[in-house]
Amino acid sequence: MSTKQSNQAQSAGLTRPMRTRTVICITATFLCLVLLVGQLFRIQVLEQDEWQKQAVAQQLADVKISANRGQIYDANMSVLALTREVCTIVMAPCNIRREVTRQKIADELSVMLEVDRQTLYQQTLDSESQYKVVKSKVDKSVGDTFIEWVNENGLGGVFRIVTDYKREYPLKNTLSCVLGFVGKDNVAREGLEMQYDDLLSGTPGRMVAAQNTYGDHLPTSLQYEYTVDATDGNSLVLTVDQYIQQVTDKYLADTLTEFNATNRGCAIVMDVDTGAILAMSTKGDYDPNDYLTISDPTVAEQIALLSGQEQTDAIVKARLEQYRNKALDFYEPGSVFKTFTAAMGLEEGLVTEESPFFCGGSFHIADRDMKCWVYPKGHGQQNFVEAIANSCNPSFMTLGTRIGTKLFSKYYAGFGFTAKTGVDLLGEQAVTNGLYHLPEEISMVDVAASSIGQTFKVTPLQMVTAMCAVANGGYLMQPYIVQKTLDGDGNILSNTEPVVKRQMISENTSKRICAMLGNAVSSGSIKNAYISGYRVAGKTGTSEKTETKSEEEDDANVEIIASFGGFAPADDPQVAVLVVVDEPQRLKSGGGVAAPCAKKILKDILPYLGVEPNYTEEEIASLDRSVPNVVGATVSAAASTLKASMLTYQTVGGGDTVVKQVPASGSSIPKGGKVWLYTNNSETQMTTVPDFSGLTVAQVNQAANAAGVNVLLSGISATAGTPTATRQSATAGKSVAKGTVITVEFTYADTIY
Repeated sequence: MSTKQSNQAQSAGLTRPMRTRTVICITATFLCLVLLVGQLFRIQVLEQDEWQKQAVAQQLADVKISANRGQIYDANMSVLALTREVCTIVMAPCNIRREVTRQKIADELSVMLEVDRQTLYQQTLDSESQYKVVKSKVDKSVGDTFIEWVNENGLGGVFRIVTDYKREYPLKNTLSCVLGFVGKDNVAREGLEMQYDDLLSGTPGRMVAAQNTYGDHLPTSLQYEYTVDATDGNSLVLTVDQYIQQVTDKYLADTLTEFNATNRGCAIVMDVDTGAILAMSTKGDYDPNDYLTISDPTVAEQIALLSGQEQTDAIVKARLEQYRNKALDFYEPGSVFKTFTAAMGLEEGLVTEESPFFCGGSFHIADRDMKCWVYPKGHGQQNFVEAIANSCNPSFMTLGTRIGTKLFSKYYAGFGFTAKTGVDLLGEQAVTNGLYHLPEEISMVDVAASSIGQTFKVTPLQMVTAMCAVANGGYLMQPYIVQKTLDGDGNILSNTEPVVKRQMISENTSKRICAMLGNAVSSGSIKNAYISGYRVAGKTGTSEKTETKSEEEDDANVEIIASFGGFAPADDPQVAVLVVVDEPQRLKSGGGVAAPCAKKILKDILPYLGVEPNYTEEEIASLDRSVPNVVGATVSAAASTLKASMLTYQTVGGGDTVVKQVPASGSSIPKGGKVWLYTNNSETQMTTVPDFSGLTVAQVNQAANAAGVNVLLSGISATAGTPTATRQSATAGKSVAKGTVITVEFTYADTIY
């Protein structure tokens, strides 16, 4: 059979069903090709961007890069919070091919990075993972060493190093309850850090770790790298002055320790004219660099004795407590509030400086007798200036009844006690109805009690802000703590201007209150706030924590809050200060606990702020002397020089020329103090420091003279009273050279409430 015949036979053999199937196959193949082309067109053209993103996601180890968080500065541009460059080390276990490599990584990196070897080894075994964090927040110096190690061992495809930032607070506890902190996850948790997080945080970037189609990382060496750069955050400049803050911190902490305060304390220093916060201190606080640690050792010991959920709950509670800014907590102010009752009465013409008041030890209203703090004694007959100086409860309750419910409620709200201050701080709570007497509900009994600072609660920030209004001519200011915001180049983005909310009292009333509060310190009962050369105005407060008092507990054992609110100078106020000490144990009075603390703060910061002292003749006569330099002079010449400085001397040795003196030249020494003059190489004469605690001024001088030491007397006012020594700069029993100067601090034993 020919070839042609054969083909014809085969063709004739294709049945109709076979031809149909052939057509269907060809058509299906064509349709598949059309669909495939359509899919390719959709993927490569119509959905190109989306698929590129997915491809990048497969090819990149997507790691978030933290932005360089903005700095926080004090008013003088000293750094309070900064970011330091650190790194996060990331491992791709899926790219580890050999067991020996796993062992090497576990052995060597566990030492270099100070991580647990077994944990690290277990991470290397996860062959499906491209992303395991080996360690975060690694110092850059360690990161650089790590890079060298990776490159030397050819493990660039296994590791990535992500540039990161770590928040640091160089002054540790300073201002911690205001600043807050940033967690290890770079999330702001408390304070200004959280309040201004959007401004400070910037915009995060991303890290790229490129892979080929097989999932292998392309580079063979390691370096810090980004795909999208982070945008740095902006910075804050505060009104807080680092020096004033640290002075306030020191004296508040000393006071809490000295009087064994069991529920923390706070102090605020404010510019009376602007409302700018110069210092805001809470103790006990915490170190924001180590914010998880319980800072109070006693509390930490108690928590350590617990276990399980009870311990966990106690830890959370203790942390939240130490983070809390106590300047924003509510408390009963006590007699400091009499300042505002006095302002109401003067402004409305209901009282003058000479208005008479009588105190028989209590005040009767409605069906009750309300006691004076000196009960069962009384202050007797007195004018209003004396009533303020004596902090006389019946006098102020009498004035409160004259003011009445309507006017009292008006001024109470006007001074800002019924609303938030609006300060730019996180944590200021709303003022609820239960914290004060509503105008439609307040009774005359309520007014009487409120006029002496009882039966309502305010915050320390509200109190010091209102105190500024009394001092500055009557203007209630908006308190603030952020002065400026800056961009990354230091350009000013915003600047806070002082805001006057309203004028509450006239300038005349303000001046009269300043004078009366100044008299209470310089010539009245608040002697522990007296500073030679500066007229301090102020009022003490001692409020009982009746909500914690048990029925069987007597008044002597009830917990109290000791406070002092004031400003200086009284005749030209510059700064206001409020000190609140919660639950002091060793002494329970605002005059004995809080006033000395405020005095120390003001004594240090007034000269710093450029406020010149203005001494009375009596103060000038009692000023300390600066010891002149008489080394090298003859004994007779040295004697004449010391006599001219109103100082005495004691010679040691038989020479004619002074070769050494104690105290050294430039030392402060009281008028009439003794300088020891050595005229040869005689051995320095030593003495033992006396224990001055509890002694009066005369007794201290007598003991110092007997021991051959000089004493500087601190805390003595120019007015009457018998203070006693409470602290000395040299420890009793210590051996010192004769002539050594020892500072002895005195406190008046007033218990003004």
